[in-house]
Amino acid sequence: MASLYKRGKRYWIGYTLNGERVERSLFTTNLRVARDKKRKIEYELAIGDLDQASKLPLVPVLEAFCKHLKATRTFKSYKNDFSRLRTFFGPVCEALKPLPPGPRGERSRAKPQTDKYARAHVKVRLLEDLSPELINRFLSARIERDAWSPKTVNLMRQVIHRLFSYAIKHYGFRSRDRRFPNPAAAVERRREPAPEIRFFSQKQIAEQLEAVQHHSVIHAIVATLIYAGLRREEVLWLTHDDIDFAARMIRVRAKTVGHESWQPKTKRNRTVPISDALLGILGKYEPPADTTWFFPSPTGKRWNVDNFAADLRAINVAKNLPWSSLDFRHTFGSHLAQKGESLFKIATLMGNSPDICRRHYAALIPEAMHDSVEFEPAARDEPKPDDTRELLEKILKEVSGKPEEPSGEPRLRVVQ
Repeated sequence: MASLYKRGKRYWIGYTLNGERVERSLFTTNLRVARDKKRKIEYELAIGDLDQASKLPLVPVLEAFCKHLKATRTFKSYKNDFSRLRTFFGPVCEALKPLPPGPRGERSRAKPQTDKYARAHVKVRLLEDLSPELINRFLSARIERDAWSPKTVNLMRQVIHRLFSYAIKHYGFRSRDRRFPNPAAAVERRREPAPEIRFFSQKQIAEQLEAVQHHSVIHAIVATLIYAGLRREEVLWLTHDDIDFAARMIRVRAKTVGHESWQPKTKRNRTVPISDALLGILGKYEPPADTTWFFPSPTGKRWNVDNFAADLRAINVAKNLPWSSLDFRHTFGSHLAQKGESLFKIATLMGNSPDICRRHYAALIPEAMHDSVEFEPAARDEPKPDDTRELLEKILKEVSGKPEEPSGEPRLRVVQ
């Protein structure tokens, strides 16, 4: 038998399941509703259909989840997820401990990084202790104190939802709240504002290319980002075999070079045609033959993404240009949209989903909707007079053999 009692204004229920005492809230202040829920729980107890919440230690599950992310996601994706989990839980496991900046041999001399959210991490011992209320309070505090954007909040909610899904599938996680098998599902998604897309005009493209013209490799990279719409990481992973001048194609594909493996962000290979403007620039560029990479770093190795961004930023700051690699990519998509290309074709070339391209570039597509807002049809659209009757009368006269009457309405003869 289950017992019903109150804590404050809410009703709670207590019962014994598998030899252990369970007490939980019924989330109601109405006695009649509480009694109905009590009868339902007693029925499920009687038929053995009532599951007990699991008891999973947070740290081992979190460590296994981080290994799962590292094995299944691209480098950039799992590093971003690690950062979000570290922000939420803190460095509670080995995978979430931040590494000092710099090369491995010099990390011992690097200054330790400060934890911005040291006093704001969610502290729980069991994964079941992580309730929707705790998640909502953390996210609300970050919005209020740290001005988190709706997109940042949604990305944090997403990785926590993925953590619970992993625990359900691999560890048999069972939530204490039967309404939400995945507690993160009870956290409301924030409505994200329309994206602000910044792209170049033809004059600005020439200005940017002129700013980097004395840096041959960076000049070729920037041209490829603008005229082919590649992501920054995609262009830095290009090898000599990925550039086909005969077919005028750039092949963005998964590869293993040495001990490093790489996948495109969407884990799908694609090819991007080389335009005339890009061909003119890449035709003059002479990549070093003693390295695998088509756009090598100054040391002849693969250019680190962050190092390239820092070098490009230094050049643009000196020229008073506020642009970044993302602006180059948006320029490619925006100019295709303004030209009237379909969103599906733009998504295929850029390696995005049509939905993402619709959010970013749909407003730039020139659609012939001017006539839709006119209350009266234009003169050029007025229907022409129907001459069918006149033609029919002429044919009937020729068949009957009678001459055409000079005036008045012709007398038609019906032939049965």
